[in-house]
Amino acid sequence: MKDMEKDLNIEKNRIFSKEVRPALFDYLPIDWSSVFGNTNGIIVEIGFGSGEYLQSYAIKHPEKNFVGFEVSITSMKKAHKRVESLENVRLVITDARFGLREFFGPKSVEKVIMNFPIPWDKKSHERRRVIVPEFFETLSNVLVDGGTFELATDVEWYAKQTMETAKEMGFEVVEFLENPDREIKTRYEQKWIKYGRNIYSLVIRKVKHIEIERLIGGRHEMPHARSVVAEEKLPLLHNKVFKEGKKVVVVKGVYKSTGNDAYLIKVISSDGEFQQHYYLVAYPEEPGSKEWIIKLDSASNPYRTPAVKWSVSVLADFLSSEEEQGK
Repeated sequence: MKDMEKDLNIEKNRIFSKEVRPALFDYLPIDWSSVFGNTNGIIVEIGFGSGEYLQSYAIKHPEKNFVGFEVSITSMKKAHKRVESLENVRLVITDARFGLREFFGPKSVEKVIMNFPIPWDKKSHERRRVIVPEFFETLSNVLVDGGTFELATDVEWYAKQTMETAKEMGFEVVEFLENPDREIKTRYEQKWIKYGRNIYSLVIRKVKHIEIERLIGGRHEMPHARSVVAEEKLPLLHNKVFKEGKKVVVVKGVYKSTGNDAYLIKVISSDGEFQQHYYLVAYPEEPGSKEWIIKLDSASNPYRTPAVKWSVSVLADFLSSEEEQGK
C-alpha cells in the first residue's frame, strides 16, 4: 500500500510549466502548433540530460520550436530550471523511440538530435539502443522532406554502425566527421575534448517518406468495461500474467478500499518493448449491484496503447462470475 501511495504522489507532484504530458491529450499525435502558439519548425533532442545543450540551441534559434525527450524526472528538474523562461522549449518524459513515433505526425519535424547516447554495447542490451531499423522508419515518417538526424558520440563503432544502418534504411549521409567544431558543445563533450578523446558526428538526411503503424492515434479515449464480477476472484489476480501476441499484462498488486467495495489494481503492461506502470479501479456500478465497472485510474493515466486497452477487458473477463461466463 505504501508503494501505491508513493507512486501516486510522484505523479501528483510532477508540476513543470514546460512539461508536456501527452497522456492527458484528447487526441494524438499532438498538434504542436497549438502547444507553442505558432507554426515554427520543430527540432527534437533525444536525451536532453541537464538541458544545457537544449537551452543554448533554443536561445540561438528563437525562430524554431524545441521538444526534448528524457526518461529521468531528476533530469527534468535540472533542465526545467534552465529553460523555464524560454517560450520555444517543451519537455517530455518518456522513451524517445515511443514518443517520436506517437506524438509527431508525418512530416512534422525538421531535425532530430541525439548527443552522446549510451551505446549499450553488450549483446544482451541491444534492445535498449535507440539506433535500430525501426527508429529510422520513424524518422522516415516524422521528418519533413529533406529533414535531418544528427548524432554526436565518443564511440567510433557506434557512429559507424549508425551510419551503415541509416544508409541501409535509405538515408543520405551528409557528413561524418571526427573531432568536429560543433556550434554548441555539451558539457560531456567539452570534458572529453579536454582529455583528448575523439568525438564523432554524423548527419543524415531523409530521402524518402514511408508510412508507419502507430500504437495509438486519434481520440485518446479512456477504456472501461462492465462485468458481473465474482468479488472472490479479485485476490487471485495478484501476480497473474496475461499474454496475447505482443501484448503482456502483469498484475502486481490488488488493494481494497476501507471505505467501500472499490479495488485498486496495480498493473504493468507491455506493447513489445514499450512498458507502462499504472492502476485500474474496479467497483460496483451502484451500491450492492452485481455489475461492476473496471477502468483506468485517472491518477496514473497511461497512454492508451493496445496492451492498456486489453488489460481492462482481459481483467473484466477473468473477474466475471461463472454465470456470466456461461452465457
